Amino acid sequence: MNAIDNRLPRRLGLWTLLLLGIFAWAPTTYPGYWQALEGFVPVLNAANPGPLADIATAPDLWRGTGGAAFFIARPLIVFLGLAPVTGVRLTFALAFVLASLGTYVWLYPRLGDRGAALAGLLYALFPPFLATVYVRGSLSDALILALLPVALAGFTIYAQTRFPGAAGVAVIATLWMWRTQAGLALLATLILLAYVLWVERDRLGGLVVLVTGVAGLLALLPFWSLRAPPPVPFQEHFLHPFQLLGSGWQVAPSQPGWQDGYPFQLGFPAIAFALVLAWLLWQNGRDPDWSGPLPPGGDPALVRLLGFGGALVALCVLLSLGISEPIWRLTRGERLLTYPWQLLLFTAPFLAAMAGSLPRIRPRLGCTGYWSGLLLLVLLGSYPYLAPDFIPYQPPARPAAILGPRDDILVLEANLTERSQPPQAELEVIWQPLRPIGFDYNVFFQALQKDPQSDQLQVVAQLDIQPLPDRPATTWRVGEVLTATYTLALPVDPAQADLRYYFGYYDWRDGSRLPVNGGADDKVVLYGR
Repeated sequence: MNAIDNRLPRRLGLWTLLLLGIFAWAPTTYPGYWQALEGFVPVLNAANPGPLADIATAPDLWRGTGGAAFFIARPLIVFLGLAPVTGVRLTFALAFVLASLGTYVWLYPRLGDRGAALAGLLYALFPPFLATVYVRGSLSDALILALLPVALAGFTIYAQTRFPGAAGVAVIATLWMWRTQAGLALLATLILLAYVLWVERDRLGGLVVLVTGVAGLLALLPFWSLRAPPPVPFQEHFLHPFQLLGSGWQVAPSQPGWQDGYPFQLGFPAIAFALVLAWLLWQNGRDPDWSGPLPPGGDPALVRLLGFGGALVALCVLLSLGISEPIWRLTRGERLLTYPWQLLLFTAPFLAAMAGSLPRIRPRLGCTGYWSGLLLLVLLGSYPYLAPDFIPYQPPARPAAILGPRDDILVLEANLTERSQPPQAELEVIWQPLRPIGFDYNVFFQALQKDPQSDQLQVVAQLDIQPLPDRPATTWRVGEVLTATYTLALPVDPAQADLRYYFGYYDWRDGSRLPVNGGADDKVVLYGR
């Protein structure tokens, strides 16, 4: 076995990581866009950027998506002329590549080529990472996952070599996180500070982290007043322990408790490798004649890294469970995140480090055969999370309207066509639900004409109907694209009359209408051609 290993390329792990990492980002290259819980919201905001995303989402200092989330997509759209969908897809792909390579560079000095490659692959194929992209479609969270290992790598190299360029890369990555999603960035900065002080034992590096975090916070002062109510009830999204171990990944139908079907699993490889690591360390502690690379004859920093990582993983898992609700209320930490289970994202780099340390602790696992088996387990464990549903639809640059008190329905297009023979109006509506709809609303489609005597608009024709006769609103899946055409018979020739049209959703029990565009109106206004 050693003779075979000696004939293989020196950086076999790196090349293997680049090759197998394709499995993580390959779905981003498929035609169209995948059906995600955030729908086309990242695409629309990439086409219309601002300091904080505001299309189909309420701008919020901590929970909102910052303009830096589109730093990669914007040049692709503006200078290369790519469609916003393509720009966002490429950003997701680059996030996977950056995350895996950042993990490799971070862990290579301590784990070697093959251990760092195993860690990088586990990170890229980590189920919460894949779910963030292919189920949630969250560009901001995906970039946080991509930038965190880059910052870890930069601060680690700086602590070991005092190379200013490494600190510069880490500072840029950290500030980028602050302008991408401030709530997650604050928590990531605290993790970086604890890591540098405890694992690397570097006070100067800790000072750099602290100053960078303060700079990131000060950069947000112009947006300090941008606060919005939580998009979902935070307390309803704590996890049960079984959700961390379940195997299902399909999002449940649109009904309260949809998160029960979301893939919260940390993945079999991550859990199995962590358990194997714990067993090996336990064996090490029992055997006074142990001759492996760990103390008393090994690398104390590696032991600190594994201990720090294990403690952080346990803490993040605990804070995602319902038992931690009093802690969130006491610390007001719920103001930073949309869901408590977003903390599971921070377990990714340290579970990856645990997995990558196996060949370091037990060198036999670094031999080609065993190492290949570990890589195969990682690939097989990610398979259920690599089959997103794709939508063969290109959204417009801006949506026609956004309906509902929590931006529940994204009206992508509302195309009106008038006909004279017979006199009628047809309205084609293409929409996407962004939240589970809890009631089977009706739609109204009205034609109005100005009364020449009173100069008031009067309804001359009206249609009230279910949006889709065979699909009540409570059965719509979040993120799917739906289409319907409504035909309204007119009492006058639209070519001879100046007609105006109203469209919207209403509760048929009391006639109340869903607000449009954040409450600016209760209807979508269309004009005849």
